[in-house]
Amino acid sequence: MKSLFALAAVSALSLASLQAQQSIQLKMGDVKVESPVYEAQKTPNFQAGDVKGKDVPNPRDWLEIEVEFEANGPRGAVIKDLLFRYYVGFRDTTGTPRVLSGDVKHINVVTSEKTFSVAYVAPNTLGELTGDFRRFQPNSVEAVGVEVYYNGVIVGGTSTKGKFWESISPQPGVLGKADTPFALLWIDRYAEVEKSSR
Repeated sequence: MKSLFALAAVSALSLASLQAQQSIQLKMGDVKVESPVYEAQKTPNFQAGDVKGKDVPNPRDWLEIEVEFEANGPRGAVIKDLLFRYYVGFRDTTGTPRVLSGDVKHINVVTSEKTFSVAYVAPNTLGELTGDFRRFQPNSVEAVGVEVYYNGVIVGGTSTKGKFWESISPQPGVLGKADTPFALLWIDRYAEVEKSSR
């Protein structure tokens, strides 16, 4: 009989938790996103056991874009997923404006807690734009923007230069952390990311 009551209590708690997740409604402005911070990051150098070490004399530069954000909602509630769409504006070697874009889907986002989202642009992509495949200067970036979507509706965002991506057709090139060599780093700093289905 005790186990029956325990099972009923666990079921009730699970149902209440599920209902709390389903009842969260977000509208524009409910996800506050701070100004993006971007910088060059060298390809990380990892050490592993039982393999021969290899010298990498010139690690290449990645562009890292990070935003701090907080989702409004009942304290401690969990939002099933938020899609962050990143935009990065450059001028290529011919002076032509170019915009790169990419999505990062965060899952199990706790409301009323400050957390971070991050995205990257790979060295080869940066080299194609700037002409320098080894070193990247962050001042090559002309603008950075982020839009946050919940159930297909924009609920937050930020930009250093208005909606610059609306005047130039964006092309792929912004990657989530899980698709880079940085995947194993700073795990507790960033909101959990949905694993890609590759």
